[in-house]
Amino acid sequence: MKNTDRSVHATREINAPVEAVWKALTDAQELERWFPLKASVNNGRIDLSWGGGVDWQMEIEEQQQNKYLRLGYNQDHHRMVSDVPRRLAVEFFLEAKDGKTLLRIVHAGFGGESGWDEIYDGVRRGWDTESLSLQHYLEHHAGKDRVVALAQINIKLPLQQVWNTLTKEGVSVKGDRYVYATPLGEVYEGQLVYLNPPQDLCGTLESLNNAMFRLTAERFMPDAGITIWVWIGAYGVPEAEVKALEQRWEQKLNELF
Repeated sequence: MKNTDRSVHATREINAPVEAVWKALTDAQELERWFPLKASVNNGRIDLSWGGGVDWQMEIEEQQQNKYLRLGYNQDHHRMVSDVPRRLAVEFFLEAKDGKTLLRIVHAGFGGESGWDEIYDGVRRGWDTESLSLQHYLEHHAGKDRVVALAQINIKLPLQQVWNTLTKEGVSVKGDRYVYATPLGEVYEGQLVYLNPPQDLCGTLESLNNAMFRLTAERFMPDAGITIWVWIGAYGVPEAEVKALEQRWEQKLNELF
Protein backbone atom coordinates (compact mmCIF):
# COMPACT_ATOMS: atom_id res chain seq x y z
CA MET A 1 0.00 0.00 0.00
CA LYS A 2 1.27 3.45 -0.90
CA ASN A 3 1.14 6.06 1.85
CA THR A 4 2.30 9.23 0.11
CA ASP A 5 -0.13 11.81 -1.23
CA ARG A 6 -0.37 12.31 -4.96
CA SER A 7 -0.95 15.36 -7.11
CA VAL A 8 -1.81 16.02 -10.75
CA HIS A 9 0.17 18.55 -12.80
CA ALA A 10 -0.68 20.08 -16.19
CA THR A 11 0.92 23.00 -18.03
CA ARG A 12 -0.31 24.83 -21.14
CA GLU A 13 0.91 27.85 -23.07
CA ILE A 14 -2.21 29.60 -24.31
CA ASN A 15 -2.18 32.19 -27.07
CA ALA A 16 -4.41 34.61 -25.16
CA PRO A 17 -3.75 37.44 -22.70
CA VAL A 18 -3.57 36.53 -19.04
CA GLU A 19 -6.73 38.56 -18.32
CA ALA A 20 -8.73 36.32 -20.68
CA VAL A 21 -7.39 33.14 -19.06
CA TRP A 22 -8.17 34.48 -15.59
CA LYS A 23 -11.72 35.31 -16.60
CA ALA A 24 -12.16 31.85 -18.11
CA LEU A 25 -11.25 30.37 -14.72
CA THR A 26 -13.35 32.66 -12.51
CA ASP A 27 -16.44 33.78 -14.46
CA ALA A 28 -19.46 31.45 -14.56
CA GLN A 29 -20.39 32.17 -18.18
CA GLU A 30 -16.80 31.74 -19.31
CA LEU A 31 -16.42 28.48 -17.37
CA GLU A 32 -19.45 27.05 -19.18
CA ARG A 33 -17.81 27.85 -22.50
CA TRP A 34 -15.01 25.32 -21.97
CA PHE A 35 -15.39 23.29 -18.76
CA PRO A 36 -18.68 22.20 -17.05
CA LEU A 37 -22.23 22.16 -18.32
CA LYS A 38 -23.29 24.52 -15.53
CA ALA A 39 -21.30 26.87 -13.32
CA SER A 40 -21.99 29.41 -10.59
CA VAL A 41 -19.57 31.78 -8.89
CA ASN A 42 -20.73 33.59 -5.77
CA ASN A 43 -20.07 34.09 -2.06
CA GLY A 44 -16.53 32.81 -2.33
CA ARG A 45 -17.57 29.57 -4.04
CA ILE A 46 -17.29 28.04 -7.48
CA ASP A 47 -19.79 25.26 -8.16
CA LEU A 48 -19.48 23.15 -11.31
CA SER A 49 -21.78 20.44 -12.65
CA TRP A 50 -21.54 17.97 -15.51
CA GLY A 51 -24.91 16.35 -14.74
CA GLY A 52 -25.58 12.84 -13.54
CA GLY A 53 -24.29 13.61 -10.05
CA VAL A 54 -20.84 14.66 -11.27
CA ASP A 55 -20.39 17.91 -9.35
CA TRP A 56 -17.60 19.94 -7.77
CA GLN A 57 -18.49 22.40 -5.01
CA MET A 58 -15.34 24.37 -4.19
CA GLU A 59 -14.39 27.27 -1.99
CA ILE A 60 -12.09 30.04 -3.18
CA GLU A 61 -9.32 29.77 -0.59
CA GLU A 62 -6.94 32.29 -2.14
CA GLN A 63 -6.74 34.43 -5.25
CA GLN A 64 -4.43 37.02 -6.73
CA GLN A 65 -6.07 38.46 -9.81
CA ASN A 66 -4.45 37.33 -13.07
CA LYS A 67 -1.80 35.38 -11.13
CA TYR A 68 -3.06 32.70 -8.75
CA LEU A 69 -6.26 30.86 -7.78
CA ARG A 70 -6.68 28.13 -5.17
CA LEU A 71 -9.93 26.17 -4.85
CA GLY A 72 -10.46 23.71 -1.99
CA TYR A 73 -13.14 21.11 -1.40
CA ASN A 74 -13.77 18.66 1.40
CA GLN A 75 -13.45 14.91 1.74
CA ASP A 76 -17.13 14.17 1.09
CA HIS A 77 -16.41 14.46 -2.62
CA HIS A 78 -14.37 11.24 -2.50
CA ARG A 79 -15.82 9.45 0.55
CA MET A 80 -16.73 6.59 -1.78
CA VAL A 81 -13.08 5.49 -1.92
CA SER A 82 -11.71 6.36 1.53
CA ASP A 83 -12.81 6.74 5.15
CA VAL A 84 -9.82 8.98 5.82
CA PRO A 85 -10.89 12.67 5.93
CA ARG A 86 -9.22 14.63 3.15
CA ARG A 87 -9.42 18.09 1.69
CA LEU A 88 -8.35 18.39 -1.92
CA ALA A 89 -7.35 21.54 -3.74
CA VAL A 90 -6.87 22.79 -7.28
CA GLU A 91 -4.33 25.55 -7.87
CA PHE A 92 -3.96 27.65 -11.02
CA PHE A 93 -0.74 29.58 -11.61
CA LEU A 94 -0.81 32.18 -14.42
CA GLU A 95 2.18 33.92 -15.99
CA ALA A 96 1.96 36.49 -18.78
CA LYS A 97 4.50 35.98 -21.58
CA ASP A 98 4.54 38.27 -24.64
CA GLY A 99 0.75 38.43 -24.94
CA LYS A 100 0.41 34.72 -24.19
CA THR A 101 -0.27 32.96 -20.90
CA LEU A 102 1.61 30.12 -19.28
CA LEU A 103 -0.96 28.25 -17.18
CA ARG A 104 0.09 25.67 -14.63
CA ILE A 105 -2.49 23.50 -12.85
CA VAL A 106 -1.82 21.50 -9.67
CA HIS A 107 -4.60 19.28 -8.28
CA ALA A 108 -3.43 17.88 -4.94
CA GLY A 109 -4.56 15.82 -1.97
CA PHE A 110 -5.23 12.40 -3.51
CA GLY A 111 -4.51 9.49 -1.21
CA GLY A 112 -1.70 7.08 -1.96
CA GLU A 113 -3.86 4.02 -1.23
CA SER A 114 -4.90 1.84 -4.16
CA GLY A 115 -8.55 2.80 -3.66
CA TRP A 116 -7.69 6.25 -4.97
CA ASP A 117 -6.10 4.98 -8.18
CA GLU A 118 -9.12 5.33 -10.48
CA ILE A 119 -10.04 8.80 -9.29
CA TYR A 120 -6.44 9.99 -9.43
CA ASP A 121 -5.97 8.62 -12.95
CA GLY A 122 -9.31 10.06 -14.10
CA VAL A 123 -8.41 13.53 -12.81
CA ARG A 124 -4.94 13.29 -14.34
CA ARG A 125 -6.33 12.41 -17.75
CA GLY A 126 -9.16 14.89 -17.26
CA TRP A 127 -6.83 17.86 -16.79
CA ASP A 128 -4.84 16.79 -19.82
CA THR A 129 -7.95 17.18 -21.95
CA GLU A 130 -9.70 20.00 -20.08
CA SER A 131 -6.64 22.25 -20.19
CA LEU A 132 -6.51 21.66 -23.94
CA SER A 133 -10.25 22.41 -24.13
CA LEU A 134 -9.56 25.76 -22.43
CA GLN A 135 -6.76 26.45 -24.88
CA HIS A 136 -8.99 25.52 -27.84
CA TYR A 137 -11.80 27.79 -26.64
CA LEU A 138 -9.63 30.85 -26.07
CA GLU A 139 -7.58 30.46 -29.25
CA HIS A 140 -10.44 29.62 -31.65
CA HIS A 141 -13.84 30.55 -30.15
CA ALA A 142 -13.21 33.21 -27.50
CA GLY A 143 -16.37 34.95 -26.32
CA LYS A 144 -18.73 32.46 -28.00
CA ASP A 145 -21.26 30.32 -26.14
CA ARG A 146 -20.88 26.57 -26.35
CA VAL A 147 -23.55 23.95 -27.08
CA VAL A 148 -22.77 20.46 -25.82
CA ALA A 149 -23.85 17.04 -27.03
CA LEU A 150 -23.33 14.57 -24.19
CA ALA A 151 -24.24 10.90 -24.54
CA GLN A 152 -23.30 8.36 -21.91
CA ILE A 153 -23.97 4.83 -20.75
CA ASN A 154 -22.88 2.74 -17.76
CA ILE A 155 -21.90 -0.86 -18.42
CA LYS A 156 -19.98 -3.76 -16.90
CA LEU A 157 -17.57 -4.99 -19.56
CA PRO A 158 -13.78 -5.17 -19.79
CA LEU A 159 -12.26 -1.85 -20.76
CA GLN A 160 -10.44 -3.19 -23.82
CA GLN A 161 -13.63 -4.80 -25.13
CA VAL A 162 -15.45 -1.48 -24.78
CA TRP A 163 -12.71 0.36 -26.67
CA ASN A 164 -12.59 -2.26 -29.42
CA THR A 165 -16.33 -1.93 -29.94
CA LEU A 166 -16.21 1.87 -30.10
CA THR A 167 -13.29 1.91 -32.53
CA LYS A 168 -14.19 -1.16 -34.57
CA GLU A 169 -14.31 0.82 -37.81
CA GLY A 170 -10.89 2.29 -37.17
CA VAL A 171 -8.91 5.21 -35.76
CA SER A 172 -5.90 6.41 -37.72
CA VAL A 173 -3.35 9.05 -36.78
CA LYS A 174 -0.89 10.80 -39.04
CA GLY A 175 1.23 13.47 -37.41
CA ASP A 176 -1.11 15.72 -35.48
CA ARG A 177 -4.19 14.63 -37.45
CA TYR A 178 -6.71 11.92 -36.66
CA VAL A 179 -9.48 10.16 -38.57
CA TYR A 180 -12.14 8.26 -36.62
CA ALA A 181 -14.72 6.08 -38.39
CA THR A 182 -17.53 6.33 -35.84
CA PRO A 183 -20.22 3.74 -35.06
CA LEU A 184 -22.68 6.29 -36.46
CA GLY A 185 -21.33 5.60 -39.93
CA GLU A 186 -19.73 9.04 -40.10
CA VAL A 187 -16.07 9.99 -40.21
CA TYR A 188 -14.73 12.50 -37.68
CA GLU A 189 -11.45 14.18 -38.46
CA GLY A 190 -9.37 17.12 -37.40
CA GLN A 191 -6.43 17.95 -35.16
CA LEU A 192 -5.58 15.23 -32.66
CA VAL A 193 -5.64 16.64 -29.15
CA TYR A 194 -5.18 13.56 -26.95
CA LEU A 195 -5.06 9.83 -27.63
CA ASN A 196 -4.84 7.34 -24.77
CA PRO A 197 -6.30 3.94 -25.76
CA PRO A 198 -8.23 2.12 -24.43
CA GLN A 199 -9.76 5.12 -22.64
CA ASP A 200 -9.48 8.44 -24.47
CA LEU A 201 -9.73 9.99 -27.90
CA CYS A 202 -9.93 13.76 -28.10
CA GLY A 203 -9.66 15.99 -31.13
CA THR A 204 -11.19 18.84 -33.05
CA LEU A 205 -14.18 18.15 -35.27
CA GLU A 206 -13.68 20.27 -38.34
CA SER A 207 -17.00 19.40 -39.97
CA LEU A 208 -18.84 20.96 -37.00
CA ASN A 209 -17.20 24.39 -37.12
CA ASN A 210 -14.04 23.22 -35.36
CA ALA A 211 -15.85 21.72 -32.36
CA MET A 212 -14.14 19.70 -29.64
CA PHE A 213 -14.84 15.94 -29.66
CA ARG A 214 -14.10 13.59 -26.77
CA LEU A 215 -14.63 9.85 -26.44
CA THR A 216 -13.89 8.53 -22.95
CA ALA A 217 -14.28 5.21 -21.13
CA GLU A 218 -14.05 5.87 -17.40
CA ARG A 219 -14.07 3.91 -14.14
CA PHE A 220 -14.69 6.11 -11.11
CA MET A 221 -13.88 3.71 -8.28
CA PRO A 222 -12.53 0.19 -7.68
CA ASP A 223 -14.64 -2.65 -9.09
CA ALA A 224 -17.12 -0.20 -10.62
CA GLY A 225 -18.51 -0.50 -14.12
CA ILE A 226 -17.38 1.53 -17.09
CA THR A 227 -18.96 4.87 -17.97
CA ILE A 228 -18.71 5.78 -21.64
CA TRP A 229 -18.87 9.48 -22.45
CA VAL A 230 -19.27 10.94 -25.93
CA TRP A 231 -18.86 14.69 -25.64
CA ILE A 232 -19.01 17.29 -28.40
CA GLY A 233 -18.62 20.96 -27.54
CA ALA A 234 -19.63 23.13 -30.49
CA TYR A 235 -19.54 26.88 -31.14
CA GLY A 236 -21.60 28.79 -33.68
CA VAL A 237 -23.69 25.71 -34.52
CA PRO A 238 -27.49 25.60 -34.10
CA GLU A 239 -28.46 23.94 -30.82
CA ALA A 240 -31.00 21.72 -32.57
CA GLU A 241 -28.25 20.25 -34.76
CA VAL A 242 -26.03 19.49 -31.76
CA LYS A 243 -28.86 17.96 -29.72
CA ALA A 244 -29.88 15.78 -32.67
CA LEU A 245 -26.32 14.49 -32.73
CA GLU A 246 -26.55 13.79 -29.00
CA GLN A 247 -29.69 11.71 -29.55
CA ARG A 248 -28.04 9.69 -32.30
CA TRP A 249 -25.06 8.90 -30.09
CA GLU A 250 -27.32 7.90 -27.19
CA GLN A 251 -29.24 5.52 -29.43
CA LYS A 252 -26.05 4.06 -30.84
CA LEU A 253 -24.51 3.47 -27.42
CA ASN A 254 -27.64 1.62 -26.34
CA GLU A 255 -27.52 -0.49 -29.50
CA LEU A 256 -23.86 -1.36 -29.01
CA PHE A 257 -23.96 -2.08 -25.29
